[in-house]
Amino acid sequence: MANSLHITPNRKQKISVLHNVSGTIKPHRMTLLLGPPGAGKTTLLLALAGTLPSSLEMSGKITYNGHTMDEFVPRRSAAYVSQNDLHIGELTVRETVNFSAKCQGSGHRFDLLMELSRREKEANIKPDPEIDVYLKAAATGEQKAEVVTNHILKILGLDMCADTIVGNNMLRGISGGQKKRVTTGNSSRE
Repeated sequence: MANSLHITPNRKQKISVLHNVSGTIKPHRMTLLLGPPGAGKTTLLLALAGTLPSSLEMSGKITYNGHTMDEFVPRRSAAYVSQNDLHIGELTVRETVNFSAKCQGSGHRFDLLMELSRREKEANIKPDPEIDVYLKAAATGEQKAEVVTNHILKILGLDMCADTIVGNNMLRGISGGQKKRVTTGNSSRE
């Protein structure tokens, strides 16, 4: 009877979502990733951000400027932002981003910053002064979360609406585009 209903025991099957994919994403460029549903767009982006679920098996290699995932920490410079914006509507933009900072731990660890400085000196690299000051303030200051929050708000163009509530279906708040940038700001921490 089970065979006539086509009920079979649950067997795990290997499904290749992405096969023989290669490409280059250049810095400071916007890249558009298109494909039909189920083509593997999200899987590719999760793999590039280093957040692929452990239930998925990956073969091949991902490199960042020639460095493998063992040598490079993609979460320090890449993030996957979900399509869903989940926020507390009563909080302001600043409170939302600051809350995220406190939950995730803000800034970069001091020891990693010192290691980066050491390697920059060895390689005779002179970092951009503004970025260098930001990293040092975020790693050593008393109010790390606020320094990082203000920087993220400015980068994402949210400093002008920082004191406006995010809003929801019942409360009028920021626009949809601004809400998407708040979601991005909440994901941009290590």
